[in-house]
Amino acid sequence: MQKKMIKRVASLVMLILIPVILFAGVYGFVWWKVSQAADSFAKDVSPFVEMTYKQIHIDLAEAEVGLREMSFTPSGMEGEIGLQSVTIKAPSWGFLLELEEKLSKGELPESFNIDVKGLDINMQSGYMQDWGRMATDMQRQTGPGYDTLGCGDLQFFSVADIRKMGYSRLRSDVAIQYYFDKTDRQLNFDMQSKTAQMADMSLSLDVQVASDTLNMQTIVFAQPQLKRVETRFYDRGYNIKRNNYCADLNKESMELYRERYAGLFRKQLAYEGWTIPEPLFVALDGLNNPGGSMYLRVDMPQGFGMQSMALVQKPTDLIDALSPYVEFSGKPVQLDGVSWSEPDPEGQRLLHEIRLGDNSADQTESTDLVLGEEAETVQPQQDLAVVEPYRTESRRAQVEKSGKSFKDVEMPKLVSHLGEPVILYTYFGRKVQGKLISVTDKVVTVEHRLIDGRGTATYPIARDKIQSARLYY
Repeated sequence: MQKKMIKRVASLVMLILIPVILFAGVYGFVWWKVSQAADSFAKDVSPFVEMTYKQIHIDLAEAEVGLREMSFTPSGMEGEIGLQSVTIKAPSWGFLLELEEKLSKGELPESFNIDVKGLDINMQSGYMQDWGRMATDMQRQTGPGYDTLGCGDLQFFSVADIRKMGYSRLRSDVAIQYYFDKTDRQLNFDMQSKTAQMADMSLSLDVQVASDTLNMQTIVFAQPQLKRVETRFYDRGYNIKRNNYCADLNKESMELYRERYAGLFRKQLAYEGWTIPEPLFVALDGLNNPGGSMYLRVDMPQGFGMQSMALVQKPTDLIDALSPYVEFSGKPVQLDGVSWSEPDPEGQRLLHEIRLGDNSADQTESTDLVLGEEAETVQPQQDLAVVEPYRTESRRAQVEKSGKSFKDVEMPKLVSHLGEPVILYTYFGRKVQGKLISVTDKVVTVEHRLIDGRGTATYPIARDKIQSARLYY
């Protein structure tokens, strides 16, 4: 009797221990694979950044792995980037354990999630100072943006400016997911990001592919069709910090700064060839108010691909083709009446700006001109979109008499035309115009007058990014 009892107890213990041992074995194997992959990744990135982590996260039930309490220290720089956690989730453990091998073959899982929490960037760190200088060089090439219009003498916000707004650290969460529907042959992609006291953003895409097998070749070469786009933006504190900062720079109230900004914003849009109906402009400008938000949705049942994009000749063609639904600050807006025309196609405005720049500073300040306007032909506010007052018969007659005009020129010949008006077209579709300042083997530098009358700025453009050039001679 006693022996039977012992056997039963032993059998019961074995029934309990076997699953526990198997679970522990699987868990230990997965832990080792994750640790090995993390250490291998840390070694691969070691020339650029030192990566450490304190904990490995494994959830066998959810096919989920991750790292906790991570830090990254850029090589040769001071300070570290903190990361609370990174979690990866796939449809099965088999794919996770063979992730590197499968990705190298271009194979993708039917669903995949990456969740990044607590990305912590110290705005006063050494690496931000170095990256800030790099960003400044890049921003000089792209020119001033809408964000800094009417904000003192700033052409762009530096790291120091962001700090002065009250951001000593930036803390963000980012989540990326996709799911492949074999039946509909559709790839659904979602991305959400939240930056504390700054903004929330989300993007959702539905893409039709030509195969029921998901791999990189299918996505790249099978002419995918975009079926749906949905994006949202919410201001969570940036606007009020930016508005206060710029108002303080101008030594004026926030209300006066916002009026100044709206006026310059209107002129910038007109300068770039846009005609915007007043209700739409008011709604668009409202995106800069504290708590401003935007929602955009585009449904394309027939799909939108490269062939459709080839039919788009100007921005308004894209609006007509997509018919987007748009909300600003929770209110729907109509895009009827929006139009666009190529700004300054003959270079006449550029010539006027350069002549204006050659005058004395006192004369420039006293006229308070907006680019594209002359004092004797100031137009009503509603006509700002047509900014061609100097394209008169007398001006054309002068041009014809001089024999000069904008002509295509080969890149090697630019160096012999320093100081002359130039229009550059980059491979990314950007048009840069101004006075040609210098030409080297790697960089072409152009001086451009700013929209709000704050003088000029020089923009170095990488020579290998320039598709074509036109010179006035």
